[in-house]
Amino acid sequence: MKIGKFRIRRKALSPVIATLLMVAIAVAAAIITYVWAMGLLGGLMGTGGAQTKEQLIIEAFDWTGADLKFTVRNVGSANVTIAAVYLEGAAKITSTTTVGIGSTAALTITNPTGFSAGASYVLKIVSITGATFTYSVIKGRAA
Repeated sequence: MKIGKFRIRRKALSPVIATLLMVAIAVAAAIITYVWAMGLLGGLMGTGGAQTKEQLIIEAFDWTGADLKFTVRNVGSANVTIAAVYLEGAAKITSTTTVGIGSTAALTITNPTGFSAGASYVLKIVSITGATFTYSVIKGRAA
């Protein structure tokens, strides 16, 4: 009978040591999470590549005639060199155009065929650094 009581009262770790281990594990997890987050955010925000500084918007487009004409404005903090323009996945403009900070550039896709009036299509602009800007344009409309 003494052997049974002895086993019931015996503990693997004291409560103090168990608490210290839990605190140490929590601190280690917090440090690992902090290091991971700072590495991720530091790479995107601190040194940030040109892709995070490039921002293009379409100010206006006109696709009422045969040609799709659109104007882009650089609202980012770096010059943007447009490498290609795609309409529904097909390359339509492959010559490079540089848009300075705060300035605009007028681009034209000549006579794209196979598009229905009133339908929305995806226009994708890719910069020379690989940044991609995607917009929606509607055939037969001007905006």
